[in-house]
This record gives sequence, structure tokens and C-alpha cells, in this order.
Amino acid sequence: MVCDTLVYHPSISRLVSLLDTSAGREKVLRLLQYLCRFLGFQYSSILAKKLQMEFTTVRKILRFLKPLNHLQAASKFYDNKIANDNVVRWCNVAKNLAYAGYLTLDQINLLRILQLVPVTKLTGVKVPRWTNWCWFAGLVSGLVLDLRKLQVSQDRIQALVTDDGQKESGALELAKHYEDRASALKRLLWDLLDTFIVLNNLKFVDSPDGSIGLAGVATSLFGLQGLWEGA
Repeated sequence: MVCDTLVYHPSISRLVSLLDTSAGREKVLRLLQYLCRFLGFQYSSILAKKLQMEFTTVRKILRFLKPLNHLQAASKFYDNKIANDNVVRWCNVAKNLAYAGYLTLDQINLLRILQLVPVTKLTGVKVPRWTNWCWFAGLVSGLVLDLRKLQVSQDRIQALVTDDGQKESGALELAKHYEDRASALKRLLWDLLDTFIVLNNLKFVDSPDGSIGLAGVATSLFGLQGLWEGA
């Protein structure tokens, strides 16, 4: 009876659904990767650093052909010429194109790690840097998108808030805009933390690995939370 209660518990079912997707497994591995990066720095653990590299490699394998998802998304946003907000539309186009470039170049990094292509100045230095630049471009587009969503949500909230009491329909709409604003704030923090990571990768910032690891743990948890809510 206790076993059945655990097996059929809704949380266990959601966890199974989460881990049954490549996105869910990739996010779990990302969390472990950055946790190992933090622990490797904090405790000078050789094992944690080795595990970090292993998790990184498996993540790259799981993301094989994922650039197609972003290319398709960019195409859909571009074709949506009747969109109400062109700022949101073009930011989404730029963001998805940048992530498509990032993930495409990251496949070359995977081939280098697997020793299927030789380590040269191009594959060992330039391609990793171009990869991070594409990630940075995607994050900048995302930050502009986050700020735009914050502005729109705040404008709608101010338009609905009056000195008199709200009707039920207006109160529900106001609650939705508050939720949208909170979601945009969370996404802004998420993108800022990832920007902190990529700026370190590009050597514009020189932070300790422990700080980078904690930032990665935080953004991985944000990603897992989103997948958990959608499971």
C-alpha cells in the first residue's frame, strides 16, 4: 500500500514525465554541471571537476539538432506579420537565430571533445569564442524582450488601477497582468545571471568559479521549475 502510494503519487508522475523528455534530462544535467563547478572550486575537488566535464559533454549530445527548433521558432515569429508588438516579434526572431547559431557552433565543440575533429586554433579557440558570442547575442535580445514585457505589463496595470473598486472582470485581468509582470521580472533575473556567466566565458569579467557555479545552479533551477510546471 505504501509502495503504491509512492508510485502513483502526482509528484512522482510529474517527475517521471519531466525526466522522460530530453529537455528535462538536459536541465537536470545542467544543474549537476554547475553544482560540480561550484563544489570543485569550493573544495578543490578533482572528482567534481571531472564530473563537470562529463555532464557538459552529455548535455551537448542531448542538444544535437536542437538548432532546428530555434530556426523554426525564428521563422514563425518572422512570418507573424500581424503581431501586435513588433519589438517583441523582432526580439524573438533575433533571440532564436542567435541561439540557433550558438547550438550549431556548440556541435563543433562536441566533435572536438569527442576527438572527431582535430584541436586547432579554429576549433579550440575561435569556435568556442564565437559560440559564447552567439549565446551573448541571444541573451541581449532576451533582456530587451524582458524589459519590453515589463513595460507593457506595468502600463496595463496602471491603466486598470483606479481609485474606485475594480469589477470582478477587471480584478481578474489586473491579477493576470501582475502575474505577467512577476514572470517578466523572473525571466530578467534569469537572463542577467546567464549574462554574468557568458561575460566570464568571454573574459570580460573575471569571477571565481564558485560564483559562476552558483549563477548556473540558480538559472538551472529556474529552467527546471518551468518544465516542472508544464509537466
